[in-house]
Amino acid sequence: MGIVTAAAGRRDGYQIPVALAEAGLLECHVTDQYLPDWLHPLVAESAKRSGASSLSALSRRHHPQLPSRRVHCSRRLLFTKLAQRFRPALQARWSDDQDPISWSTLRVAKQYDAALLLHMGYAHYAFMAEPRQRRRRGLVQYHPHIKESARILQNDLKRYPALSDAREELRIDATDHSNQDELERADLVICNSSFTASTCQRLGVEAQRLRVIPFGINPQPSSPSYPPGHLKGACRFLFVGSGLHRKGLHHLLEAWQQARLRHSTLTLVCRQIDPQIRINFSLSEGVELLPVVSQMELEKLYQMADVFVMPSLVEGFGYVYLEALARGCFCLGTSNTGLPDVSDARSAQLVPPADPYALAQALQDLETRAFTEGFDRQSIAAAVKPWSWKRFRQQLVTSALELVPEMPG
Repeated sequence: MGIVTAAAGRRDGYQIPVALAEAGLLECHVTDQYLPDWLHPLVAESAKRSGASSLSALSRRHHPQLPSRRVHCSRRLLFTKLAQRFRPALQARWSDDQDPISWSTLRVAKQYDAALLLHMGYAHYAFMAEPRQRRRRGLVQYHPHIKESARILQNDLKRYPALSDAREELRIDATDHSNQDELERADLVICNSSFTASTCQRLGVEAQRLRVIPFGINPQPSSPSYPPGHLKGACRFLFVGSGLHRKGLHHLLEAWQQARLRHSTLTLVCRQIDPQIRINFSLSEGVELLPVVSQMELEKLYQMADVFVMPSLVEGFGYVYLEALARGCFCLGTSNTGLPDVSDARSAQLVPPADPYALAQALQDLETRAFTEGFDRQSIAAAVKPWSWKRFRQQLVTSALELVPEMPG
């Protein structure tokens, strides 16, 4: 008896099914699209030659340590997409890929008589369609509990009524019981941050069912050494992410205006910004917005930044923190993220979420630090090295063995 996993896309870079495959625990990974082993080299080479973004995206739907014979692409989802193409009215009825993948996953699990380890959303039907005692169930809770997340965001919106577009989605989230159903049926709940685990525990999930396994990152080249800020002429702050309410971009723009930093710049790398944030929070002096950057340009921005800042209200983890730390950036974030799990006072500073005043004070303090003692990039990058994908996979397997106790560890 092994384990079946499921999620659409290349969620977490396929690290969960790869971990189970390495340990001989994976029966099958159910997803929407995955390249066969024989086809992947051809697509990757074509993408390299042509530079086509669509081919590059398709070539990433494969992992060398996850053989395609261990992957099942949901035929239910394929039929759903075909039906929607011929009858567009069905798009409103079948608006996402979660249920079709969940249906396919249960069928595959029955075929292998396997346990389940499924990402939230993709677990609901597979968990609810059988009696509890039929098979062991694990849930990957990659986002904070949906009700607790909605509560946090709704409380912030009381202070920012102009950001009204977010209210309807939060109202729907607050009344959505599917995540609670998944959590109640799960024998094991894997979270990627202590914050996510705390939101589940606060709403009734017993601590003994929760496991916290922070994400990992591949080894980075040595971070270059930069002189203290006073030799560079400016302290450089960097934000990378979607300009959404939950990312706290409105708090950052408000705090930046309050801080009145005279010797600092803030670069925002945002593919999209909530229109209501853009309208109600202006870009102050020293703020630069970059909608799209290449990977090479992003690497340069990380290398030049003194401080990475993202004051999120809610994050299941916040992978960009790990990316910044691995490149030697000091991080400024909140406790409602995975940053406390992978950093300490030498590499990061935490401010309370939804507190622009505290954020402004932290910005001022870090500008002063940049022009005095500076930031030890080598030390910051070295401190994050233990947080590797290899460690993540090892811890994941240790927890997953609880779902198949009869298999050797």
